[in-house]
Amino acid sequence: MRQGLARLAGGASTWSLAALLLILPFWGHWVLFGQPIDPVLYDYHEIVLYATDLFLWAALGGWLLSRLLHPSRPKLQWGPTLLLAPQIGLLALGVIGVPQAVDPVYAAYGVVRLALMLAFYLMLVNAPVKRDLIVWPLAAGIAVQGAVGVPQFLLGHSLGLKWLGETAIDAGTPGASVVMVGEGRWLRAYGLTQHPNVLGGLLMASFWVVIGHLLTQRGWRRIALLSLVAVGWGTLLVTFSRAVWLGTAVGGVVLAGLLLFWPGAAGRPERPVSRSAVTLLAGVLVAVLLVFVLANWQLLRPRLGLVSQGVEIRSLDERVELNKAALTLIGLRPWLGVGVSNFSEALLRLTPVSVSRYRDYSPVHNVLLLTTAELGLLGGLMWLVLLISPWLALWLRRRHLQMTPWWAGLNAALAALMVVSFLDHYLWSFQQGRLIFWLVYGLWAREWTAHTGIEEVEP
Repeated sequence: MRQGLARLAGGASTWSLAALLLILPFWGHWVLFGQPIDPVLYDYHEIVLYATDLFLWAALGGWLLSRLLHPSRPKLQWGPTLLLAPQIGLLALGVIGVPQAVDPVYAAYGVVRLALMLAFYLMLVNAPVKRDLIVWPLAAGIAVQGAVGVPQFLLGHSLGLKWLGETAIDAGTPGASVVMVGEGRWLRAYGLTQHPNVLGGLLMASFWVVIGHLLTQRGWRRIALLSLVAVGWGTLLVTFSRAVWLGTAVGGVVLAGLLLFWPGAAGRPERPVSRSAVTLLAGVLVAVLLVFVLANWQLLRPRLGLVSQGVEIRSLDERVELNKAALTLIGLRPWLGVGVSNFSEALLRLTPVSVSRYRDYSPVHNVLLLTTAELGLLGGLMWLVLLISPWLALWLRRRHLQMTPWWAGLNAALAALMVVSFLDHYLWSFQQGRLIFWLVYGLWAREWTAHTGIEEVEP
């Protein structure tokens, strides 16, 4: 009886995880508690329930229940200490900083979010989930976002899918994310997210995870995944996110470098790379890129800095001002920071003049500065350790590990996210960004555990 219930709970957890990955980019949400603060977006100071929360809680609850009911409870794997320790450190610093936070209630809410991400990470390391149930939902999610994002770009306005969380916006809306050429305005693709940069980052990470699996597939699976990747690639390009373009390029270099030059243990990989899959993939990606460049060269010029454009100058100036404001907050509260998720409200309360000439108060576009401002100098150090630790671990064990295409894809996604973390804030400040970041880290730690045979101590 217990074993049957454990199996049922485990199955519910697996399918809830698959549903979560499918809708991971969705911004669907309900504001539960908090008072509006005009210059601060509610995502930065109010307690919100997201549609993705429902599946996240179901996945975590099913996994925990299956462990409790299992007759011979499997040993809990913690993953590499180099990844686990900074996550625990970030959470501990968040808890310690709640009483003196600018907004203690919202800081406590931010701590709960961090705790959920740690639980999500541990579930990914331990749950017996097949790769297909990770890859196919992510790939389907790419297609859904493409079906919304590309028409948004082509039409210049949203599609009326507010019931799915789509942002109601058009190219003429003040504050809309657009590319400008002269007086002309072209709406960047939002998909079902709150901003094109967020959509681009989620597509970028999903793109490399799916490709890591695609490289070993044959037949209809290869064609289906290749088609979905092509949709994701085209959608990623029309987000016009420079950080995402750079992160994607770095991810490609990492993937190719690991597959071609990894010095690890000899032997046949569990699933060798298909050369025909590589050829097809490269051909499709180059073809989509060429079409995009030829069709949108005039829009690319201001984004690449080839011509001067007011909206681009303003965007860069705002980031510089936010960097200065972050350094001011760090100087004011260097040890415990302003509180988890409190950056924007702290700007308003502690240094309002630093960014007063901008439309709203948003987090600094650099997660290292953001975590340092919110959690103090030690918090910034913990985040930096979290970013660096996978690469340090790989380097230390490079002669003893075999690099599979799947793991190489995860490393590519990790490298891409690392680049974006220095150029935007959503991997720390937004629900979707946190989910994709901890998803990749959890899957990476799972592979590390499988490849190294680490035996962790039962708690």
